[in-house]
This record gives sequence, structure tokens and C-alpha cells, in this order.
Amino acid sequence: MERPHSLEYDDEVKPSRFGHCPALWLALPILLGESLDSFYPIPVFILLILSLFSLSWLWIKIRCAQQSQIALVAVGIFLGAAWHQVKLPPQNFLEVDEKLTELSIAIEHANTNREGSGWTGLGIITDKGAFFRRRVALFVKGGTPAQGCELKMSGWISAIDANPQGYDAWVKSQGATLKLRNGKIIGLLEKPTDFAVWCQRTQIKLEQWLSTLPWKDDEGGALLSATLLGRTALLPPEAKVAFMQTGTLHLFAISGLHIAGMAAGMLWFVRKVHLPEKPLGVIILSLLWLYVEVTGVSPSSTRAWIMATFIWVGQVSERSTSTLQSLALACAFTLILQPEAINDPGFQLSYVAVVAIILVGAPAAQILNQPTTEEKLIPTKSQTWSQRGRWKLRKFLISGLCISTAATLAGIPLTLTYFQNASYGGVVVNLMLVPLSEIPLVCGMISLFFYPWENLLPMAQWINGAGVIVLNIMTAIAEFFAKIPGLNLQGSSTWPASGPLCALILIVCFLVQAESKSVIKLFGIPALIVGSWIILFVI
Repeated sequence: MERPHSLEYDDEVKPSRFGHCPALWLALPILLGESLDSFYPIPVFILLILSLFSLSWLWIKIRCAQQSQIALVAVGIFLGAAWHQVKLPPQNFLEVDEKLTELSIAIEHANTNREGSGWTGLGIITDKGAFFRRRVALFVKGGTPAQGCELKMSGWISAIDANPQGYDAWVKSQGATLKLRNGKIIGLLEKPTDFAVWCQRTQIKLEQWLSTLPWKDDEGGALLSATLLGRTALLPPEAKVAFMQTGTLHLFAISGLHIAGMAAGMLWFVRKVHLPEKPLGVIILSLLWLYVEVTGVSPSSTRAWIMATFIWVGQVSERSTSTLQSLALACAFTLILQPEAINDPGFQLSYVAVVAIILVGAPAAQILNQPTTEEKLIPTKSQTWSQRGRWKLRKFLISGLCISTAATLAGIPLTLTYFQNASYGGVVVNLMLVPLSEIPLVCGMISLFFYPWENLLPMAQWINGAGVIVLNIMTAIAEFFAKIPGLNLQGSSTWPASGPLCALILIVCFLVQAESKSVIKLFGIPALIVGSWIILFVI
């Protein structure tokens, strides 16, 4: 019998489409299970019985690959749904007459408002009774407490509407069913941890550091602070509206751009001074996690840090870790540690956009950026600087358009559902603002590196000023495009769950056609899905 070529694949032993990303077998069932519980809650005991049945089926059919895979997915879905239901505060609607009350509340998040006269946040009610374990949205006057403390508070309690709009819709997506307005702190029941207090004080100091400029410009300093700390509440109202309408508000969320930039800068310094990379890599990741904690542990920053960690571990262990594998692991870890994140618009937008970039934008850019006949025929030594510049510009524009189009297309169902607005113009505006955003990002990172040394503040002021100038230019561009009619699609979803459901269908579509070599197919089918959703569910 003739021996087959060692590099030749046999059709029957080829790895499955996602054999290079086994973490999908963990992330997708958990994602589907927690999504199922969000759309249609099933009693926990029934979910546990179904998971035991699926586990038994898996054991019996362990030698049958197809049936065992189905059983494995079913186990993940049922356990994911049960975990989500157990961890999430009670979600059934309560009819509550608005009244003045006193409650004991454990503070989960607290953010100072732009005016500095009070704060908004989320907390869990710890008083035994009808409100026990309910998550409540807080609107409080006075100083901002640190995360993790327990307070005795007074205020006007009321229920969040069954179908809320605006800010109430966002807090409901976080698991809140009640809101406390005109709140006042009566007393402290339990102190926050020293680490939580340190994070709060550090955030305040960093905000002041980044807002210090050689000239008087409060709004410019707020822009730079929002960029580096991920606090969109600091943005001037007009600028925030312009960035939201042009689909570029994501530039002010702590994401892979921040984490990767800081990691690259620290690693560059380590290599320049010839220090050992492995132990210092652990220190760098620890510093980045402190940065994530100080900036509020947003879904996008958590995703970026976990992805960076897995990629670094893969490089250290000399094992190649794909971006999709790292993303799937980050998703699974986040949903296990914080199952309520599945309802967070930030979590949904972050992961859908990154999946679209990985599986649609980047492959399409690679296909379209194949060398032209001119590039192939002209020898490297004979190429002029103008030719090389023209080719690089072409690749930059094609890559930027593909990535921006993929992320915008994937985000339309969610942005329309949660914000009643989606921007077509975001494709072009992102192409202009994303490269520009790297300048204030680098300036802010350098400024943060100077933070431990107070005598370097005068130098940091001018670095902050350079970043602010670019941010003012970006704001002017966003405001210009926001005024152009016809660039925004506005509407509300007739069925609120349809937006996240459409996002799930898009993820499945991206995965199914991940290996397609047709740009028309990569973009066309998702566009058809989004268009059908708009026709059916948007008014």
C-alpha cells in the first residue's frame, strides 16, 4: 500500500472547523444557557434534572462522537441557565407605590456625576422582607462611597417599569428592578475593603492628574480623563451626543486598544533594558489588572485583560493561542464569574463587535489586500517611495473600512434596541477617528507612567495638552458628521429581546462562514440578517 504524503490531509481525518478553538465548546453553551434564562426563565430544579439527564446521555453515548457532542452542549446550556438564575437577583416585576423609606444597601458600583454634587450607582438590598436581594438603582446626594460598603440610606423607592426607556432600560439590563431617588446616606453599616478605598482614591487622583493642563480647559481635561479612565460620564454633553450619534462612543471605553498599548509599552521598556521577560510579564499583567480595577472593571476591559493574559501565556509556553480562542476563554470566564453580565449592553456590544472583526473584518481585509499586479511585477529595489506609500495607504483604507463595517454591522441590532439609534456614518467616522484616537491614548499612557513622580507633573501637563488638542479635533469631526442628515437610523424595537437574539444569530452566522473566501458572502449574509430584523422588529 502506498504511503500517503506526510503533509497531505485525508478528508475523513480533517479537524473540525473549530478544532483550533476548543474554548468555543465552553463559551457558547454557557452563553446560550444564560441567554435562554434571560429570555425564558425555567425553574432551577427542572434545569438541574435536564442537566443530569444530559450528563447521563453523555456517559452512555461517550463512544458516539455526534451524540456525545450534542449531550455536552446540552449540559453546558442547562448548567449555564441554572447558574445565571441562581446568581441573578430576583427579576419578577413588583408593583411599588413610590414612598419615602429607609433601606440597608450593599454598594456594588458608585460613580460621581459630572457636576460632582452626587452619585449614581447600583446596590443590593440586604434588609429581610419583600425587597431582600433586589438590585436597586441609586440616585444619591453627597460624597461617593467606595465599592463593597454597606450603607443605611433613605430616599424615594419605586419600581422600574416593565418596559423602561433610556437610563432605566440600562439599569434594568444590569438586573435592577427598583430605583431609589433623592437618596441620602444615614449611616455606615459595613466598611469597604482597603483595596476598594485605594481604587476609589487612585481613580480620583488619576482624573485630577489627567485633567491638569498648561492652560485652562475643563472640557478638554474631561475628554482626556474619559479616554484613559473609561468614564463617559465625564464627557461634555454635546460631545457625548456627537460621539454617540456617529457610533464612536466606544473610543472612550477601556478596551483592547488601552490594554494592548500599555502592555506593548511596558514590554518595549523591559526589552530595551534587557530585563527577564517572564517574571516581569507577570508584574505587567498585575499592573494592568490594577488599572482594570481602578477604572471600574468594565466588560470590555475585563475581556481585553483576559485575552492579553492568555495570549501572553501562550507565547511564554511557546504555544500559539488564536485570537478567537482567547476571546472564547475570556467570554467563558466572565460569564462564570459574573453571570449577570449577559444582560449588560456593554458586554454584548464588546463581544459581538470583536467576533465580527475577527471572523469578518480581518478575513475580508486579507482577501482584498492581496498584492496587485503592479506590486508583484515591480522588484523591491525598483519601487519608489510614492508607490510604496500608495500601496500602504490602499491597504490601510481597505483594512479600516472592512473592520469598521464589520463592527458597525454587528452592533446595529443592539444599539437600536438599547439606544434607539444606529449610525451608518460610523463606518467612515471610525476610519478617521480610530487612528487619531491613538495619539491621545499614547499621550495619556505616558502621562500615567509619570504619575508616581509628582515632580514630573509639569512635563505631564504638556503631554496632556497634546492629547487634548487631538481630542478637540476628534470632537469637531464627530460634531460635523453628527449634523449631516441621513447618516443615522433611529427607531425602537417592538420586542426588546429581538436585538440580543439577532446578535446571537449573527454570531452563529459569523462562525458558520468563518472560512469563506468570498467578501460578498462574509458581509452579505449578515447584512441580510440585520436588514430582515429591522423590517420585522424596528418601528
